[in-house]
Formats: sequence, structure tokens, C-alpha cells
Amino acid sequence: VVFLSRLASDLIINAFDTPWSIHDSRGTSWKSYLTFFWKPVLQFLIFPAQFLFLYSYHPTGPMATLPARLEAAWRGRHKRDAEAAFERAKNDPTAARGPTGSFLNAADDAAPSTGSDAQARPMTPAPASR
Repeated sequence: VVFLSRLASDLIINAFDTPWSIHDSRGTSWKSYLTFFWKPVLQFLIFPAQFLFLYSYHPTGPMATLPARLEAAWRGRHKRDAEAAFERAKNDPTAARGPTGSFLNAADDAAPSTGSDAQARPMTPAPASR
């Protein structure tokens, strides 16, 4: 599609000109005559074929039960994956932590722990020294 689009743009820019018209003196080069004669072909054959191809994957007509089936499939997949993640977290507490590639996760890992309840307590600012 990209190739055809670039080819069409190149042809329009380089091969066509203002179409010849009997009503004015513009469009008197050979490109203008070519554009005049190609206009019906472009307008009634080439452009409709191009848009039919580009929009051929757009859903048309009544979708009936398709949205409900897609939702049910997604819910089933999500429930299965979520249950598996909960099971992993229950069996291996470190599995619930996820990847540590994030700066925020790395900062949490580097924070000193003062006991088993350190993560449950909110951090409080240190008292100001005098």
C-alpha cells in the first residue's frame, strides 16, 4: 500500500498538470492534455479501486454476536491469566513484585528496611535538626 501510495503521489506531481479546458487558456502543455484524457479513467476506475482496496478490511453489515463473542473470549483469557498470576504470587511472594527494570522499583529495592513491617508503614520525613 505504501509503495502504491508513493507511486501515485509521484505520478500526480510529475506526470499531471492543470487539465486542459475550453474555458480558459491555462493547461496548454502536453501534460495538461494527458491529464484531461486520463481524468475519467482516474475518477471512475483508479481512485474507486484504490479506496475499495484500502477499506476492504473495514467491517460492514450487522455484526450480530461478534462483539459479545470477542468480549467472552477476552474475559476467559483474562480470567485464566489473572488466576495463574494470583497462584504464582501465592506460591512465590517474590513473583508478585514483577520486573525490577523500572527506576521506581530499583529505588524501592535500595531503600533500607527496618523490620518486617517497613513496607506497611508510610514513610515519614525525618525531624529537622537544629
